[in-house]
Amino acid sequence: MCAFLQLKRFYTAALACALGTGVVYAQGMPAASALQQAQHAYLAGAGLLAHNDLAAAQQEFARAAELDPTRVDYATAFMLTREHRVSELIQQAAKARLLSHPADADKLIAEARAIDPDNELVTQHTAAPPVAVGPKMIATPQITYTQPIELEPKPGPQDLHLRGDARQVVTRTGLAYGIRVIYNEDASGQIPQVRFDLDASPYSEAMPILLRMTHMFAVPVDAKTLLVAKDTEDNRQKLERQVEETIYIPASTTEQMNELVNIIKNVFDVKQIASSIGSGTIALRAPAATLKAVNYTLADMLDGGAEVELEIKLVSIDKTITRNLGTVTPTSASAFSAASELQSFVSANQSTINTAISSGALVPSGTQAQQLVEEAAFLILSGLATDAKLTNVISFFGHGLTLFGASISGGAALNFGLNTSESRALDDVTVRVGDKQTTTLRVGERYPVTTATFGSGVSSSTAAALKGVTVNGVSASSLLKQYLGGSAATVPQVQYEDLGITLKTTATVMRSNLVKLGIDMKIEALTGASLNNIPILTSSVYTSDITVPEGQTVVMLSDMNKPESAAVSGIPGLAQLPGLQQVLADSTRERTGSELILLITPHLVRRRNNSMASRAIPFSTSVPSDN
Repeated sequence: MCAFLQLKRFYTAALACALGTGVVYAQGMPAASALQQAQHAYLAGAGLLAHNDLAAAQQEFARAAELDPTRVDYATAFMLTREHRVSELIQQAAKARLLSHPADADKLIAEARAIDPDNELVTQHTAAPPVAVGPKMIATPQITYTQPIELEPKPGPQDLHLRGDARQVVTRTGLAYGIRVIYNEDASGQIPQVRFDLDASPYSEAMPILLRMTHMFAVPVDAKTLLVAKDTEDNRQKLERQVEETIYIPASTTEQMNELVNIIKNVFDVKQIASSIGSGTIALRAPAATLKAVNYTLADMLDGGAEVELEIKLVSIDKTITRNLGTVTPTSASAFSAASELQSFVSANQSTINTAISSGALVPSGTQAQQLVEEAAFLILSGLATDAKLTNVISFFGHGLTLFGASISGGAALNFGLNTSESRALDDVTVRVGDKQTTTLRVGERYPVTTATFGSGVSSSTAAALKGVTVNGVSASSLLKQYLGGSAATVPQVQYEDLGITLKTTATVMRSNLVKLGIDMKIEALTGASLNNIPILTSSVYTSDITVPEGQTVVMLSDMNKPESAAVSGIPGLAQLPGLQQVLADSTRERTGSELILLITPHLVRRRNNSMASRAIPFSTSVPSDN
């Protein structure tokens, strides 16, 4: 227990140091109100984090961890948010430095240092102070990065009306804007004659047009000097200044990284590029203008995606209703000789009658026929003996020896019964997917199906057929058993089939923030029949696209099966007459039903950009065309 308290005190002190607060751990747990406030702060931070508000999310997580230091997940959320915020500031600083904005880059680095001064990324991008060794100061080596050279021509438009060879016209055009032009060695040789007329044009328009006319390209040497060479692929590779950059794309799959690399290669014609899927980085080398266009394009592509949270509820309802109404009528009737039946019934129980007479329980009187009736009635009413014909008799007719009786069998009954049952099953799943990604929900079981069988060893029929056959004096049957096994074994090949419901949902976020749901539902079940000992499966497939606003629920109701059966028992003819079935017949109706209710509610967690297209980026290929 002491070790546990010391560990909690150590953890709380470390957390207080990270948060920059003076929290000191005390005995006991925080108050209930503090726990509730900490939970609210943690949930608020999670909401802000979903909207990419890292600064506010970091504050809420810090407040939650301060109110409840015993919860490790609060501190973990605070540290991860701080790390993410520092990494984002470092990336923005790198882009600002690439775009020749060193002041903005230093400001972003300072903000990251204020958040987490001990972060490794911050220390790498911060100039280290000199290290003191004894009385002398030894400066720590520093790595500096040179910004691309930018030409500074004279501002304002110029009127250009020039004649002469290409080199002279390019030189005079550069001088008109205060730029000195020097030429590469391969720019000599046969020089074409050029006539160049352009009114009120700035340098950014005049010089590119002239270089395209003369099939040349220019590279700045310094702010006022331009190197001009023939526009060839080799000269571009040797003379054109390039910039190297590493682009960070965390949490990307292999497919996404390969797609981004192909876009950079094919659209921007960048040949020096390498990707590292493990670290989520793309390193490339290209001219500064090309890298600027690549950054703008990737920013629109990566930030333009949307994320959807799908709330899926699957409800299955099974109902069974059985009704039994009506009258059960006798099924048979018979007529018999009453005197003969009474005589045989009494004779079979004569000992019982004698005992009853001797004990005085029965006192015979009247004629012999009357005594016979009294004795039979005594046996039946006292329960000492039974006779089916006499018990079910409905009437007697005739007289004396011609007395006959009529009886029925299969006694009547009145049925009025209801039996009902209902079962419901609910599957509630919440998933978060990206735009145009597919989520799969399976509900059911995996059923093994034997697709093939094969045997090993020697079967009894093969051994019997080889009986008496020898090879070099050795029984062929024993040789086969030695190499193939002593007994035959059947090994099945099994394939598992998914029985039940398989639901695939693809969410696509449209420009108007409507969500298009692509629903692909498949239902498989056993039919109860088989073919060659392989069970037959039933399969039902439903495919549809539904477009709904976010937050609204899509409801799909399906009757899977609705069998109904009815049975009527009664007197033929009379039981089939309308209106008499409830009186003269017994009817049984059974109805079963299986319903499936699917509810899908999309929630936009991250919205996509509503613009039709991103901003246009001025960009030209590395080698201009001749037209």
